[in-house]
Amino acid sequence: MSNFQLPQGFKPSAGGPSGGGNGGPSPEDREAAEARARQQEEMKRTMIAAMLEPSARERLSRISLTRPQLSAQVEDLLVRMGQQGQIRGQVTDEALKGLLEQVSNPPPSKNTTPALSAGGRTKSLGNGITIQRKRDDSDSDEYDL
Repeated sequence: MSNFQLPQGFKPSAGGPSGGGNGGPSPEDREAAEARARQQEEMKRTMIAAMLEPSARERLSRISLTRPQLSAQVEDLLVRMGQQGQIRGQVTDEALKGLLEQVSNPPPSKNTTPALSAGGRTKSLGNGITIQRKRDDSDSDEYDL
């Protein structure tokens, strides 16, 4: 037997010397974590509802039905901007459209000029998109008049 005492506020682990646990969190811990997650989700929803005008809120809810990932990204962006104090007043429908465009179409990389091959037949648009034109016999320069 040891006289070791845990610091105040610490709980003994289930897998410690006192008993055999399954190594995972206890049911109470899981319930507490789920309750915290639900509370955070509710706070997020309340915060977004307060930040958006009714038309913008309606647009975001319609988008969440068709593209839930895009909606989640915009919601996270709105919460982050709200916490940083970048949002003054309520977000209008037009401002929400701008945020949606910003999230769905990120700005292009530094190399914005399309690359052309030496022959002018291949054009790279970036993001793995390459256009290759077929060579036609009538394209030859020897037929210039």
